[in-house]
Amino acid sequence: MAKIQQDGKKLKRSYNTKNALVNYYLMLMFTVFPLFATNAYFNIRHDKFYLFIALTGVIIIGVSAMIFYSAFSDSEKRSDTESEFKKVIGKLSFTDYAVLAFIAVCIISTAFSSYTSDALFGAPKGRNNGLILMIFYVVIYFVITRCYYYMEYVFAALAAGSAVVYLLSVLNFHYIDPLGMYAQLSSADIENFTSTIGNKNLLSSFICVMLPVTVTMSVHTKNTVFRIIYLAASALGFTALMTADSDSGILGIGVFIAVMLVWYSRKIYRLKRYFLCITVMLAASKLLYFFSMLMTSSFGLKTKGFDEFQKIFVESNIGYLLLVGAAVITAVLYFIDITNPGLTLSKAVPITLGALFVLLALSIAAVVIYFSAFDTQTDLGGLETVLRFNEKWGTHRGFMWIKSFDIFKDFNLFDKLFGTGPDTFFYPFRPYFAELRNYGDSSTNAAHNEYINYLITVGITGLASYAAIIAGTITTAVKKSLYNPFSIVCASAVICYSVQAVVNIAQPITTPLFIIFIALAEAASRNYAENADLI
Repeated sequence: MAKIQQDGKKLKRSYNTKNALVNYYLMLMFTVFPLFATNAYFNIRHDKFYLFIALTGVIIIGVSAMIFYSAFSDSEKRSDTESEFKKVIGKLSFTDYAVLAFIAVCIISTAFSSYTSDALFGAPKGRNNGLILMIFYVVIYFVITRCYYYMEYVFAALAAGSAVVYLLSVLNFHYIDPLGMYAQLSSADIENFTSTIGNKNLLSSFICVMLPVTVTMSVHTKNTVFRIIYLAASALGFTALMTADSDSGILGIGVFIAVMLVWYSRKIYRLKRYFLCITVMLAASKLLYFFSMLMTSSFGLKTKGFDEFQKIFVESNIGYLLLVGAAVITAVLYFIDITNPGLTLSKAVPITLGALFVLLALSIAAVVIYFSAFDTQTDLGGLETVLRFNEKWGTHRGFMWIKSFDIFKDFNLFDKLFGTGPDTFFYPFRPYFAELRNYGDSSTNAAHNEYINYLITVGITGLASYAAIIAGTITTAVKKSLYNPFSIVCASAVICYSVQAVVNIAQPITTPLFIIFIALAEAASRNYAENADLI
């Protein structure tokens, strides 16, 4: 039984069959779903899509059947049918309205699309992100937000399931293929694909959902065994990030680390655990270096090669300095917590840290603007594709973004409002395929920026409602986190994924997990005083 404090009254919320079904569903989504794949990497997106539809369909049918049974099983209860459904639905929140607005826009966009079949199914020219997938996202959102009941074993399972994915990615990085999935791939594809998630960008997206959860759970859990599991998963997650040659993961995790440092900076007992996790992750990156050296020197194996930024943590002496610095800070914080238990620092600490990070972000933006608009001639070397925004920027993402805004500018009023249909980016971008070949691609079906992609496919209204979902989720979670720390655990995953989405794509491989954490954040906010066994 869980106690919930609402309006000064203590209410009891029993753990029922609907709650159990939702937790079983989450267990499968956090363990089986990430690892499910056939023996060919190029089928992973379709494998994950059909598994998500199947698992979600079963839970929707099961929960719906229980709701109807509760309403109609007893003739004396039939008069209370309306109240039963009201109890399940409850009062709609800002995020609920935003979700409903988003699906309404998707329906309108699909109905009037010139590419109705693709807009509905998201194939063959899309990425399975059609209206059908959007509907499943919305329905599972309402199922989870109304029927979720916190059980920590679900997140220990998440840590274990994600750890297996991470381990596979490290092995694949060394061309070790225990699942035999490389057999049907070309040498070029082998370089890009890893674990059971897909290419390196999608692995980074997966890490940006799961790693924030294990890091924050290691801070908040009261269970020592679970904390060890979360720390181990976080360590493997950071090593997997080092093997993923993708800037999206670095961007997402970097922002997450900065945001959570600000968030935890007042409470010493949380800050010490946060730095403990950072220390463990940095140590894991160095262990990865020694593991790679062992594999190459003793077994003659090669590696796919670390990207320049990842080398800082894995190969350079800077990585050792960061590790020692984090370890010292951790030791000092543990000593302070022992001598002054429950110590809370001044509000000036998070305010100052936040201001410094904002100043850093503005400084980077100013540098990019300067080299993009005012000084376009200075040779920036390896930083050219980072500090100078043009068509080559971000592995020619700049080209796709610039042309996307040209497309939007030429849209008629209806398309500006509702787009060309969910997952139909391929069609409006077709006129630019010839130019895209200059960058090595013959075509594309995504803008490689989720927000620009939604702007083109579901218009301003779709993008606005999608942004409202994210903003509503994070804002409400922060407000309720004082009463239920689980809110901030979920919000951390939402923040990290939303940041990496600036340079990545939505797909049925990692986006369903993002939607689940939006739903879990809302569920935690609705039951904000529930004892989640977290501190």
